[in-house]
Amino acid sequence: MKKLTDRIAIHTIRLIQFLDAALRNEIEAKRIALCLLSLIMTGSSIKTATVKRISKYIIDKQNEDDGWIDVEETLFAVKALSIVNSGFGTKIEKGTEWLLSQRNSDGGWGKTNRDISRIPITGLLLHLLPELSDQKAVNWLKKEWRKDFEDSTRLTYKGAFFLLGLSASGVSIDDCSLIKETYSFLHDEQNDDGGFGPWKDHPIGSDPWSTGIVLLGLLSYPELIKRDVIERAVNWLTENELPNGLWAYHYIEEGSAYAYWGLVQALKYLAIEAA
Repeated sequence: MKKLTDRIAIHTIRLIQFLDAALRNEIEAKRIALCLLSLIMTGSSIKTATVKRISKYIIDKQNEDDGWIDVEETLFAVKALSIVNSGFGTKIEKGTEWLLSQRNSDGGWGKTNRDISRIPITGLLLHLLPELSDQKAVNWLKKEWRKDFEDSTRLTYKGAFFLLGLSASGVSIDDCSLIKETYSFLHDEQNDDGGFGPWKDHPIGSDPWSTGIVLLGLLSYPELIKRDVIERAVNWLTENELPNGLWAYHYIEEGSAYAYWGLVQALKYLAIEAA
């Protein structure tokens, strides 16, 4: 366990170093906010000066209509700022109102209100901002995932975002049979190497983004977890990290943020179970 703890410390340092470099290079606020969010949601310690710099950078990217570039970026920004800096209350409130203005009539959210509602965006939004959840959003998420679930191609990460959204909305296992079905599906979709991809034996194989998100989804209802599934996913993440402490993905910080987030939360779960 000590080796894993040491590795987590290295991952934390590398993500903070990425944030420092990202601020210097002025990359998209979404990528910065996601990394910050993954660190603070796992309880990682970040220097106050760094947090202030990041917060100011994110605030400066807020548009005149009170949102950021899209729903996902606004979601990350609002959640991160609401945790780390109470001095931006008005900005956070206006960003939240913008998110509500982008909601589709069916109860879900897409990238903007010109986009169709999507399971990953809606599920993540309900998970991070459960105060925006209502029965209409829950019903949309159930209906949409049921439709995808019965299709020939079922995506693991959609199932994970479904679980994240429902658990944050207070939906119990007894209230929705699809929750147990989704757990059985995700357990069966684990690749032989222990990681997860979009589906089992996908041509790209296991990847850190899918594995991190599926871990977070499975941790939504701990009583349904198969411990060995979590352990194997943790092993895959620790065995497939890069020498610099991050994980290879299209946007390296996106894969690394979700991999880190899922890994830390999974290790906390395993430690509690072992106690």
